[in-house]
Amino acid sequence: MYLVLRPPWGGGGTPAAVDAGVAMATPDAGSAKAKPKKRPRGTYTGPRRQGPGSDFTDEETDEQSGPARVVLTASDRALEWRGENTAISRKIDMNAPGDARPLEDGEINSTVSAQTAGVRACVEQGAAGTDLRATITIKMVVEGTGKVSRSQVQAPHYLFEKGLLNCAQRALGQIKFPATGAPTVVTFPVNLG
Repeated sequence: MYLVLRPPWGGGGTPAAVDAGVAMATPDAGSAKAKPKKRPRGTYTGPRRQGPGSDFTDEETDEQSGPARVVLTASDRALEWRGENTAISRKIDMNAPGDARPLEDGEINSTVSAQTAGVRACVEQGAAGTDLRATITIKMVVEGTGKVSRSQVQAPHYLFEKGLLNCAQRALGQIKFPATGAPTVVTFPVNLG
């Protein structure tokens, strides 16, 4: 039962103070179907577990946990090569020192593992907010001086649209290999996901 107290003299005055034991009726109090309450955006109070076995999905993302994931199409995921030609011409340089040689595997592996964090950061930055999983292939020409002169990247189309090529080429330009006197083509993968 609902009871609303009104002043006995009528008129449009303000309602009298409601006693603590009396509730005021809402305009639709007599309707049989209750309307669900709308939850304001950003007030999700449920569990925030993420990862394998989680019942939190990307559709439930709100302002507190960041933007929703980008949905990628098949063309966004398609691998393509971009960059400069990385072929080495087989010229004999009579002015090169007699001990000129290409880089050895150990020299390549130690340099790549120690100095490619910048390239990996470019890949991760481009893929942020997606569920993209791919192996990005980096191919570069290391001159006899140890500097990277040209590079090519094979990656999903989406990453190139996010600026991967320019970012990766800047990072590759910072890498210093041992100087061996002869150019070497170096290829290495960056796994994403």
